[in-house]
Amino acid sequence: MRVGIILAAFIVYTVGISAAYAEEFDIRFLPQKLVEGSEAKMQVFIAEGETIIPKKITDLTITSLDSSILHIEKIHDSSSFVTDITVKAGKPGTTTIYLAAPGFDSKEIPVTIYGNKNHASTLLVKITPDTFTTSGPNEGYIAVELADEDGFPVVAKEDTVISLDTANREIIELASQNLLIKKGEYFAHSKFTIKKSGEATIYSTAQGIETKSSTIKVEEDEDLTIKMYTYPTTLSIHDASQGFVIAQLQDSSGRPVIAQKDIIVYYKVADSDYAEATNYSSNYKQKSSGYFQISKGTYWGYSQYSLPEGIEDTYELSISTEEPLVIETTEITSKDLELMDDKLVQFQTLPVLATGKRELIGVLHLEDEDGKPVVAKKELAIRIDSSDSKALTVEDVILEAGNQVALVFGKIGHSVPTDLELRPAVNEGELTTIEVFGPNKDSLELVVEPLIPDVLSGTDFPVVMYLKDGTELTSFPEDSDVFVSPNEHIQIQTKKIVQKDTLVLFDAKSLKKGSVDLLVETGDFDDTSTIESLSSDPADIIFDHSKSIFVGSNDMFSIQLVNSEGLPTYATNDVMINLVVKDQAIAEMPSTITIPRGSYYALFDVAPKTTGTTEVSLLSKELPLVSDEITVASLAPTLSVSGPDSVEFGETFVVTVSAKSGEKPLVGLNVDWQISGGINQISDTQTGSTGDAVISVIPQGSNVNVIATIGGQWYSPASISKSITINSSEGIPMEEQPSKPDYSLEIFGIDPILIIVPGAIGAAGFMLKKKGQLKIKN
Repeated sequence: MRVGIILAAFIVYTVGISAAYAEEFDIRFLPQKLVEGSEAKMQVFIAEGETIIPKKITDLTITSLDSSILHIEKIHDSSSFVTDITVKAGKPGTTTIYLAAPGFDSKEIPVTIYGNKNHASTLLVKITPDTFTTSGPNEGYIAVELADEDGFPVVAKEDTVISLDTANREIIELASQNLLIKKGEYFAHSKFTIKKSGEATIYSTAQGIETKSSTIKVEEDEDLTIKMYTYPTTLSIHDASQGFVIAQLQDSSGRPVIAQKDIIVYYKVADSDYAEATNYSSNYKQKSSGYFQISKGTYWGYSQYSLPEGIEDTYELSISTEEPLVIETTEITSKDLELMDDKLVQFQTLPVLATGKRELIGVLHLEDEDGKPVVAKKELAIRIDSSDSKALTVEDVILEAGNQVALVFGKIGHSVPTDLELRPAVNEGELTTIEVFGPNKDSLELVVEPLIPDVLSGTDFPVVMYLKDGTELTSFPEDSDVFVSPNEHIQIQTKKIVQKDTLVLFDAKSLKKGSVDLLVETGDFDDTSTIESLSSDPADIIFDHSKSIFVGSNDMFSIQLVNSEGLPTYATNDVMINLVVKDQAIAEMPSTITIPRGSYYALFDVAPKTTGTTEVSLLSKELPLVSDEITVASLAPTLSVSGPDSVEFGETFVVTVSAKSGEKPLVGLNVDWQISGGINQISDTQTGSTGDAVISVIPQGSNVNVIATIGGQWYSPASISKSITINSSEGIPMEEQPSKPDYSLEIFGIDPILIIVPGAIGAAGFMLKKKGQLKIKN
């Protein structure tokens, strides 16, 4: 009865276990990063996570989605669990390879091929700035660099002409349509000027190099209008009375706006006949209509007009423009005014834009104690004092005899002043404020950056400095010196910044590769600019090896040169690399490896000798130290055994042996059983899906010893044993027991084992035999 139960349990255990592991294809390139036009190796293997599974791949099929990027040259036959494949890197780009083999899920893996660092195949373009407003500065720079397929700057092997063109010539004007990048250099730059609002595209082309396009956006100030100012509003009837009509281009908020083209302003006094239309001049007698101009680059214009002599009346003075379409009217009167020169001096200001230039800032006129206007009896010279002469310096005003009003001009700064007040330097002169529009000095931001897209170490290049008010470019408010923090990477030849400068270029030189934070100060402004110098020379090493290294199975290591961007690059001279293994008992490898000039990698064999972990260090002149830990594992399985320590005489028992590598069960390893003191009733010949193998033993002595030896194609054999004590039955010594004990049990005269066991063994035997796992001994 016991035999039947144990055997049935054994059969259920054996045929009932079925587990699947997350084993899948994985690949490794030697070297790790492939360069266009080069031949390399690819290894295909089975992995579970970060562990390689020693399992042979048969009938492997591998294809490339785009053979012009990566071509599969040859799959090499091998008895190893790693399949070697020769591949050819074509043009730069990304493609996908597909892998399939019987017994494994197919897989697709993306692959990137990098460009050759010695060949210019594209352009890098930088525009400074690339966004403008019609009322702001109108000049910018375009810089063009040669670069490889990966966007890394390269030096021209010969003089290279870059053609610049645009279809939007009404928006921008290029200073030059051809840039020359001389042999041995890698960039060129030029200026451009904006003309009107809109978007403009600049195309940069060179023979044999991909064309690049760049966009410049010019935003137009919205809701522009023309604002009229007239002084005085009451004119004298004596002689020919004269007044000024002033017009400003403004936005909807009343802020003056720089005109992007000449604007003609027509004026007329109502009911007057049209006189010859002329700009302002000293000949304004009886001039009651005409025109004047707000010139491009300014925001104001004016003219002097006159009314009929000796007539007191009320008139309408109107102005009109076409772009923008504006008609504005105001009322003026003519009266019999006293001719006096000892009355109060009044100063009225206009809105002013902080342009750093000479601007019309207001008008000066005379009035009596009752606030009535009077005319000057004699010529008056009047000084107007400013509370901040750096923000605004006012010119002396000359009010001629017989006139009521004079224009006031001044030199304005580049930013909005704080609490600016003006006062005519006369008796009872009153303080007057003036509204200044423009960048607020506290909100201005200094920007310091290379004018070109990328900087190569050891080269000269331009640096640009400018001020930003929010997103808009603005001029420097004052003359100032430039200070640059000392450093070992970038040397800038400083010079004085002049008031009203916008984009200021400085000559700079990269002294060494790497990144540096430069503190730049000028006047009240400072900026910390990060400038990185790239190097086309090798800057680092990629050290690569298999994710699993096993004792007794040589591994292929690779060493590859990369630039400061981590992209593969060729050796400009022979590069000798010293390899130092901390624990030489673990692995054997060459002490030096040389990457020849014109190559970008080297491969070498490593012989693992024993299990363990050690550090490998790579040292080379002018390259950083590279260290990595390698771990060598054993392919000898780790075994464990379970079973009873003792059984009763005549009781069949089961012993289970487990084989693992680390925590992973080893499947399909061969199992050889050796038994003393018992009979192998039924047993597994290979480990199952859980790494276990089972044997059922019939004892024949006082002690049974079971030895299991487990190994496979790549796993070296390992053995484990289990001893079981057989207890005597009813005190009879074991040597006096019959050699063939009676296990029979009769039910109604029939032995049920004769029915259960043969049927179970037959069914299990059929299934196990199909798996090659059945081994029965008599």
